[in-house]
Amino acid sequence: MMRLSTMARIDSTIGEDGSRPVAERLLERWAYDLGSVRFFRSSANFIYRFQDHGAFRYLRFADASERSRQAIEAEMAVLESVARAGITIASPVESKHGNAIETVDTAWGRFHAVVFTALEGEQHEFDELTELGFARWGETLGRRHAATSALTNIPARPSWSDHVAFIKSYMPADSPGLQAEYAEIVAAISAVPATQKTYGLIHGDFELDNLVWNRAHMGLLDFDDCARLWFAADMAFALRDLFEEGADTSDPRFRAFAAGYRTSFPLSEEHIGYVPLFLRFAHLFSYARIARSVDLIAGAEYPEWLQRLNNKLLHRMAAYRASVEAHQVG
Repeated sequence: MMRLSTMARIDSTIGEDGSRPVAERLLERWAYDLGSVRFFRSSANFIYRFQDHGAFRYLRFADASERSRQAIEAEMAVLESVARAGITIASPVESKHGNAIETVDTAWGRFHAVVFTALEGEQHEFDELTELGFARWGETLGRRHAATSALTNIPARPSWSDHVAFIKSYMPADSPGLQAEYAEIVAAISAVPATQKTYGLIHGDFELDNLVWNRAHMGLLDFDDCARLWFAADMAFALRDLFEEGADTSDPRFRAFAAGYRTSFPLSEEHIGYVPLFLRFAHLFSYARIARSVDLIAGAEYPEWLQRLNNKLLHRMAAYRASVEAHQVG
């Protein structure tokens, strides 16, 4: 998630009359139908939906202070490799200048922008999935790992050590419990074997909101969290909703997911056993990312929606911290 101050600065430009000056300024680099631009969401990036000669497209952009052009270039290289492997993705659309990425200086700051095609199909809610749906989900992740494990030149994406350094920078000094959790997780994961069949380029956010289903295949969205980690971590990140009450790898839905995965890529019971550890890591990483994002100035005036979001994130951090500290004491 981006810093809330960045979100506030850019989302506040959306006019009551529906004007979207930042998005429209960036879209000058691409073809688009006037009057078709609509706000979609703000999270890690700003996303707007629009049409080009009636075809739906998505504009995704980030403030230069949030994401570097080099990181996005590496992401585009990943997309190209995954597409060559026969996996359906939301493809980048070239700008009028023939570029996948455009860096634009505006009155509101510098932004890195990309436009993607819209995938045909439907998205599912977690509670809608049958065991067959979990198997298809797992099979698609397995195909994704099979494709990236074969890469010889992995683009410059964040690694395990980068994630560890990021998390450490947001560990509060006044919480021995969180400090202990960090130390335990780092020590345990550092001992996990890393081979071509267990470690490589993961998606990093393979949850249902990044999958588009149809009868023939499943399309993938949002590769901006892709990183070099253990494949078991990708499973843990994807199945966070299943594991809200703890990582029960005997759950029939998880077993269906794992069985589907194995139809595309090897998965040993040993590495299934690492999923609970990587789920702990996912929660710790999420805590650090939220800690980075909640940077609103105390006492300043902000829109009600932003104050609600800020309070929700602060509550999530406090709940996680309390649960970890209780576990460490216990």
